[in-house]
Amino acid sequence: MKDILWIIRERFIIWKNHPLQVLFLLGVPLLSIVMYLFIYNSSGTGSANSLTVGIVDQDQSSYSQYFIDTFDKRIQVKELKNQEQADKALADQQVTATLFLPKDFSEKIRQGDLAPVRFRSFQAGEAIDSLKETTKTVYHEVQTIAKFAAASDEESAFDFAAENTPIRFRSFAKDSVSKEMTLQILGFMLMMLLYQSGNFGANSIQNERRNKIYHRLMTTPVSKTAYFIGTAVFAFLAMIFEVVFTVGLMTLAFRIDIGLAAIQLIGMLAAFGLVAVAWSIAIGINSPSQSFASGVQSILFTITSLISGALIPNEIMPDFMQQIARITPQYWVLDGIKQLQNQNNANVWLNLVVLTAFLLLFFSISTYGFMKKKNLEVFD
Repeated sequence: MKDILWIIRERFIIWKNHPLQVLFLLGVPLLSIVMYLFIYNSSGTGSANSLTVGIVDQDQSSYSQYFIDTFDKRIQVKELKNQEQADKALADQQVTATLFLPKDFSEKIRQGDLAPVRFRSFQAGEAIDSLKETTKTVYHEVQTIAKFAAASDEESAFDFAAENTPIRFRSFAKDSVSKEMTLQILGFMLMMLLYQSGNFGANSIQNERRNKIYHRLMTTPVSKTAYFIGTAVFAFLAMIFEVVFTVGLMTLAFRIDIGLAAIQLIGMLAAFGLVAVAWSIAIGINSPSQSFASGVQSILFTITSLISGALIPNEIMPDFMQQIARITPQYWVLDGIKQLQNQNNANVWLNLVVLTAFLLLFFSISTYGFMKKKNLEVFD
């Protein structure tokens, strides 16, 4: 234990004396948050435009107008004149979805038949499902007014609806956008954590083997086991620091609603940090040279980040790519965060079990390389 603590202390001193490494550790979280805030604000996906529904009223009746007014109480509405204008607004992301009220809307309502209200959107997910449910709710309210009018008259029915106590609705569109932005920021951070673990793990091992520092250490009472354990522990502590720093920036400095408890997010990211360190150590131990280790890390870390949904939202990928994403640890971390955001805490255990399996896999690879390596100081 004393040797392990000595290794950790020495690694901290070396790291502290390299300002660029300190700046990189602190700068990456800040850069990623600012970058995605700028992207979301400039692309019009901010809270003001996140859930705006364009409605084309082809009926122009009292019932269609009541539908629009009632819908507008719940979600921001933009009235559009025709199909062409609706398509343009949807393509330019001026609206999240469009609704078309047919010419016979009021006639169908009066007869008690279903009026075919068309709903269009290029997006998917909980926000769109919520819009569809809101559409159904408003439609049922219009049907209720029509039934009341059938028993008396339409003027009395609309007067009664107008006199009802107004209900205040709160839109959670901002929360939905904040959750989406949180996942994008964290996806980028997962890739950065992998590269950081490489700097503290594989690259440290390879540099010290090349510079003969490892060889000199092995002439001291420090054992190989203490050396590798100390390196892994220091790398993990660095990951924990970056995770806490990132979550603190998001919640305290930038006031981003992450959609779950900060301690839960730190726990999920810390679990990934442990996997990242084990992955990096496995590469470092089994690589014959620093250039080989760096090349393998770059390929594996970048490709897995791309296919896992860390850099590109998994939902827009083809189905077969979404299935391939399941073989990456990043996918299970992001999926676990989504589960926690949706209050599905019981389902997170599966994600933690899978991450544990990845940890055991990389630990086994590291152990195998450690046992088989007979001459660690030989390089190409």
